[in-house]
Amino acid sequence: MTAQTAILAQIKAAQTIIIHRHQRPDPDAFGSQFGLAELIKTSFPQKEVHVVGKPVPSMSWMGKMEKIPDKLYDHALVIVTDTANSPRVDDRRFDYGKILVKIDHHPNDEPYGDYTWVIEDASSTSAMIFAFYQEFSDELKLSDKGAAYLYAGIVGDTGRFLYGTNSTTMNIVSELMKFKFDWVTINQQMDTISLPAAKASGYVYEHMTTTEYGFNYIILTNDIVDEFNLGDFGTAFIVPLLGKVNTVKAWAVFEQQDDGYFRVRLRSRNIVINEIAKRHGGGGHELAAGATAKNIDEIHDIINEANNLLKEQTIK
Repeated sequence: MTAQTAILAQIKAAQTIIIHRHQRPDPDAFGSQFGLAELIKTSFPQKEVHVVGKPVPSMSWMGKMEKIPDKLYDHALVIVTDTANSPRVDDRRFDYGKILVKIDHHPNDEPYGDYTWVIEDASSTSAMIFAFYQEFSDELKLSDKGAAYLYAGIVGDTGRFLYGTNSTTMNIVSELMKFKFDWVTINQQMDTISLPAAKASGYVYEHMTTTEYGFNYIILTNDIVDEFNLGDFGTAFIVPLLGKVNTVKAWAVFEQQDDGYFRVRLRSRNIVINEIAKRHGGGGHELAAGATAKNIDEIHDIINEANNLLKEQTIK
């Protein structure tokens, strides 16, 4: 029995299904969470399906989180999408349910749950959800609304098809676009930033540092972030900005958090950088990973490791 077959069996058996995703959600986290919920609701209208996690106003255009009581978990099937490690699951009640399922496309360093379905070379978890629908299309129904969620998730996680994209990805997108939803508006929504974010973009280009081997980075302290009043919009839009410079081979954004440590977002054009992330409490894809740095010294360690990696590739 494949993981997909086992997961479908659990969905059929459960009356209450609660879907979680990771903290600080991106479009794929929301897209896979809401897309799966819509797929289940449309296919099995009699089931009770909930989506939970911290509300994120800047992502509210994709959907709103629910507040549910603990008692709903008593006999529930819990599915966590797009989350590699259990500490990153939003809403810590994810292990309160009767059965726990993990569906993800990140390296499976922590195969938590009773059932795990991971495809590391998938473009996104949203693409996996659509593949799940395709595999069992004789039993499942996907609405136009569900297709829109999955499309948004794929567009978001591929950076509008710049990363993790292959013929399989494009075939899935082609099939999704046969549904009736406004994909142009979705694209425009995901390409829009606020005026404060636009001003912050100027700051980034003025203050980023590029090493001689092509590593580009910027350090954003709390004071800097507060100065631009980005609010809940966050700083995710900054990450691709650093990679737009044609001499850059890899890049990173170091953003200070409320407790003083720095969140690290690492990206690369074609050099594997997720091993660096793993050495600093993180992980992720070969060309897109995340980590943490407890202070400026650890930030410089990461910069040196990335720079040395690029230097080695230059020498080769």
